[in-house]
This record gives sequence, structure tokens and C-alpha cells, in this order.
Amino acid sequence: NARNYNPVLPWAMGCQFVSLNFSSQDDFILLNDGRFRANGNQGYVLKPEYLCDNGLVEDVFNCNHPRKINIRVLSGRCLPKPPANIYSKSGPQRLSVNPIVRITLYDGSPATLLKPPTFSTHVIRDNGLNPVWNEEDLATFECLNPSVGILLFKVYDHCEVTKTDVLIGASAIPVTCMREGFRCVSLYDSNNTRGGAMRFASLFVHVQMV
Repeated sequence: NARNYNPVLPWAMGCQFVSLNFSSQDDFILLNDGRFRANGNQGYVLKPEYLCDNGLVEDVFNCNHPRKINIRVLSGRCLPKPPANIYSKSGPQRLSVNPIVRITLYDGSPATLLKPPTFSTHVIRDNGLNPVWNEEDLATFECLNPSVGILLFKVYDHCEVTKTDVLIGASAIPVTCMREGFRCVSLYDSNNTRGGAMRFASLFVHVQMV
């Protein structure tokens, strides 16, 4: 079985080595990339403070300091078309993309065992250069364990004919690295790189944390 498991819960429990199958380009590989990008991809991330004191293991699940996160997706920039070979499975390739944004919270709490909460924007038709969402509805999440929680931003190209979505780019950001205000979210391709057409792809969002 080449599928991966959610690595956030083992990280929350203090596991120092969490093995993943890098041949599966799924959400959990993106989470792993975002987790270690927090220190410049140096390969080491400090454990949360609650794992370094003399507290009991049960303290991991007390979640005494949850954080509420509100995100408004405003716009995007330079969203490229996915590779042509991907469209062979999802429909004919078009001249431009129909971008849609999905934001998912992966929390290092008992809620990790449930389906993670996800927010989706509406589809912007035929505009990958500078799509504007300016969503009235906020993406609202309550992160029970912000020390290890990770937000995953994913942008898809939506096909109206086949009703399928093709990944354009994604970015995983630890909650501890989120900053309030107007922020630019750099997007990475399925191989977690920003080369070629993905070099300038990004989202513009407003973040509020309580």
C-alpha cells in the first residue's frame, strides 16, 4: 500500500522519525515539506514546548490554548496551467485555467483522526493570471493544538465538463509560522519546487488569529 498516513499526530506525540512514502504525491507529503520548511529545510525542527517539560503525555490532548484562525482569500497571481499529460485523464486541455482554492487544517489533536475541516472558494473562470476572489465568507478554523497544526493551501484547475480538479500548486504552512494581516502565500508544484512556470505563482490572503 503506497498511501501515506497523517504525520501530524505522531509529531504531536513527540515521534522523532516519521516515515513517509515519497513516491505518493499526496497531502501528507506536502505537510511534511511545509513542516520542515519552517527552518529553511535544514532537516531538524524543535519539538513543541509541552513535549520538553516535565508534564504528562496526557497534556498533549488537553489543548488548553486553542487558536481561532480566520482567512480571507483575496486574489492569486501567475497561476500556470498544469502539465499537458495530466489533462489526458481529466479532460481536454484549455487555453486558461479555472482556479479554485481549498484550505485545510491538519490539527495535532484527537480531531486529527476525523476528516479535517476544509474551506473552498468559488471558481474563477478563464483567469490564471490575476484571479480575484475577495471572498465574503471567511475560512474559519479552530486549531486545538497550534504548536503542531498545519494549514494546507491548494489551488486547482476546475473542469466544468468532467467536474474534476487538477492540482496547480500548493503550500503547507505551520500555524506557528502564520502571521496576521495581508500575506502572500507562495505556491509549489506537486514536487514541492518553485521552478519554471511556478516561480511567481502565489495567493494573496488576509489572516486574523484570535
